[in-house]
Amino acid sequence: MTIDGPSPDFIRAVQPIVLVGGKSRRFGRDKLLEPWGGDAGPLVGRPIETLRAVFGRRVKVVGDCDPRVLRLADGVIADVYPGVGPIGGVVSALVAHDGPVFVLAGDMPTCTPETVERVLTAAERSPGAAAVVADSEGLHPCVALYRPGIRGVLLEGIGCGRHALMAALGSVSCVAVACDAASLRNVNTAADARDAAGTSGS
Repeated sequence: MTIDGPSPDFIRAVQPIVLVGGKSRRFGRDKLLEPWGGDAGPLVGRPIETLRAVFGRRVKVVGDCDPRVLRLADGVIADVYPGVGPIGGVVSALVAHDGPVFVLAGDMPTCTPETVERVLTAAERSPGAAAVVADSEGLHPCVALYRPGIRGVLLEGIGCGRHALMAALGSVSCVAVACDAASLRNVNTAADARDAAGTSGS
């Protein structure tokens, strides 16, 4: 943690989660299990380790996924809204945890602990914000802290068929946090994986 980073008490109050429920349709196979980095560990291991570097070994995964992914984490939160995308995972985590949750997508292997801390620091300084979201030429709602107050808006979106987290962010108090674009790359295709690996130096 940096000197000006989030306080230990604030970090302890937040439940870190990794969203792992995607179907990898554009990738063609389960991208979360793709070899990544010098140790050739699975791609999803990077987001898990990034959160562990900040929160310790209490990172949980949310979503229907290969059992090998589940074994990499420190716990599992059942996705009570499967099939609706990240919004379902966020709501499931907010239901399971009595407090804020920090969300990181399982297909973001270049996200760094420094990026996570930037978002957490902004969240601690903005206690009235329902969501505090990483930003680089646009919001990245899967690198974000969500507070329980947003749960009703997200549930309404699910009920009405509006499954995009971005739509919900437009109707709540949201703080955008400028972050390094290289730390906010999703891997959706094999080409994305090659580009992201080059950016991260893996």
